[in-house]
Amino acid sequence: MIKKLIQGAAFFFPSPINAWLHRLYGARIGRGVSLHIGVLIRAAEVVIGDEATIKMGVMLSVRRFHLGRKSSIGFHTLAKGESDLIVGDACIIGPRCMLNCSREIVMDYYSGVGPGSYLYTHGSGMPVTEGFRSTFGPIRLGTKVWVSMRCVIGPGVTIGDNSCLMPGTILVESVGEKRVVSGFPAEMKSVPLFLVPIPEPKLNEFGRKILEEYSQWTASYAEHTYKFEDGVLTMDGKGTVITVAVDQEADIVLYTQKGKSRNGPYFNISDLTTDKSSHPRKRDLEAYMRLYYGLIFLEP
Repeated sequence: MIKKLIQGAAFFFPSPINAWLHRLYGARIGRGVSLHIGVLIRAAEVVIGDEATIKMGVMLSVRRFHLGRKSSIGFHTLAKGESDLIVGDACIIGPRCMLNCSREIVMDYYSGVGPGSYLYTHGSGMPVTEGFRSTFGPIRLGTKVWVSMRCVIGPGVTIGDNSCLMPGTILVESVGEKRVVSGFPAEMKSVPLFLVPIPEPKLNEFGRKILEEYSQWTASYAEHTYKFEDGVLTMDGKGTVITVAVDQEADIVLYTQKGKSRNGPYFNISDLTTDKSSHPRKRDLEAYMRLYYGLIFLEP
């Protein structure tokens, strides 16, 4: 009873008070977690990784709830059922989604579910005595799976790594790796997805492109205008000057070789790693790369 009262009380408070209240009843919540006001989490086990975000109006009532590092759940999403919702690192669940957890729903690393999508592990509702089906089964999204907006996924479906569902798809059968799927069961289309990664020798050029476009973006949409000259982005704001460069010494470095790191602030766009520092200018740049390039960086 006390645990339910604390869970209910947390609903009315913004971060960091609501995170503290959840910890009070035993939830394991990492650093930098943002739980908006109006979030209700009712689960026997709650684990939320560093820098994860749950937006306002999210209602979760499941057996076990895990949300990985830098993963996010959008506004007014509902997850309910007697089983588990297990979300890996760097995942996204968009706003106004419905997740039925009568059986387990698992999202692996870097997967996403677009706005207004429905995932149902329970497919009954009509009397089986009259011949109707009753279907239960877990749903699993593999690594780097993208479910676009307004999709419906049925019980027992597994989606293989690096596959994509086009908007409005209704999927009731499992699909393999690297597939593009669209349509509905009667006219389902599934074609191979050919991924062409940027080769490592060209990542330096790509990193410079990010910094140049970020400087242009700030001129139009941000409160500060940053300059990109001679391969260096200069971020001047609130009395401090921060420099960013690709593969050369600066306050923040964008590395392009796998495994490359430093003691100071950095992003590695080859293996998507970063350090644990959280300077405001670094957070702003990271948010931009996440929004415009889909890059989510985790500590190695």
